[in-house]
Amino acid sequence: MEVILSQQKNADCQITVHYEGTVVKCNPDKSVLDNLLDQSLAVNHSCKKGVCLTCLLKTDDKVDVKSRAPLKATLIEQGYFLSCQQVPIEGMMIKSAQSTDFFQQALVSNRIEKSGYVSQIFLKPYGDFSYKPGQFINIKGPNDIVRSYSIASIPSDNVIEIHVKEHQYGVVSRWLCSDKIIGQEIEISAANGECFYLPDNQDQPMLMIGTGTGLAPLLGILRDSQSQNHRGKIELYFGAVDEAGLYLADQLRDLEAEYIHLTVHFGTLKEGPINDMALKNHPNLKGWRVFLCGDPEMVKKTKTKAYLADAALSDIYADAFDLAEISS
Repeated sequence: MEVILSQQKNADCQITVHYEGTVVKCNPDKSVLDNLLDQSLAVNHSCKKGVCLTCLLKTDDKVDVKSRAPLKATLIEQGYFLSCQQVPIEGMMIKSAQSTDFFQQALVSNRIEKSGYVSQIFLKPYGDFSYKPGQFINIKGPNDIVRSYSIASIPSDNVIEIHVKEHQYGVVSRWLCSDKIIGQEIEISAANGECFYLPDNQDQPMLMIGTGTGLAPLLGILRDSQSQNHRGKIELYFGAVDEAGLYLADQLRDLEAEYIHLTVHFGTLKEGPINDMALKNHPNLKGWRVFLCGDPEMVKKTKTKAYLADAALSDIYADAFDLAEISS
C-alpha cells in the first residue's frame, strides 16, 4: 500500500520512507511524526517538542543527534528515536515502538481528591523503579493514549505520587481521576526529565515558581532537597486561577512550618501573575537556583526574565508541559 501526503508544498520534493510496510511520501519540511499523522497513521504523541518522549519509533538508519539526545543509552541501543525531532530521510525504514521496552506495570494504590478538580494519584510499580523527584513519567491510558505527569514524591515514600487535573474532555485525566482507578494495574514508563535537585551546592538559595499542577515537581524537588540537608533559603511561589486551584495550600503551610529555610507564597490571577510577584520580590537572582514548572508560557517568559535578573542559565531548571495536549 502507498500513502501520499495530501499536504505538500511541492510534489517534486517528496521523500519516501517506509513505516511498518507502508510506503509514505513525505514533506521534507515536516517531522516524521507530522508526516505520519497527516495520513492518520497511528503514532503515540503528546507535546511534539521532544520533551514528553511519547513519540518514540525505531529505525536502523542514521538519525539526527537531537532526535536521540534525551534518550537513555538502552533505548538508543535498540534503535529508538523521537519522531517529532527527526525529518524524513530518503529510504528510511521505520518501525513502531514496542511498549514492553519502556513501559512497566504499576498498581494504583490510592486517589485523594483535592480542590480545583485535582487528584493526588499514588502508584506502586512492580519491580525496581528508580527516579529523581521532579522527573516525569508517561502513563498509557484508554485507547493507548499516552500522557505525561511529574513526580511529587520522594523514593523513601515507596509510592509514586502524581497530581492530575481532571479536564472535561480529557480521556486520560478523567480515567485517572475516577474512583474506579483504585486497584487497577496501569502501564507507566521509566522516569525522564532534567528538572530535579542536585546536592552540589547545599547553601545556594532556591527560587521555585509553579502554577496549577506544576506544583507536583516542585513539591518533589522541595522534599528531596530537605532530605539531602539543603541549607540555603527556599522561596516557593504557587499560583492558580482562583483559590480552589491552590489545592495543596494546607500541606505547603505544614512544610513551611517544618522546614526552617522555606517560605511559601500564594497567589491567584486576581492578585496578578505569580511569576510577576516572585520576580518583583527577587529582582536580583545572581547565585540563585531557579525552578519553573507549569504553564508553558509562564515558564518561557520567566526563564528569560530570570536570566535577565542575572540567574545563570545552568541554574535555571524548567518543566513546561502544554496542558491542553498532555494533561488530558
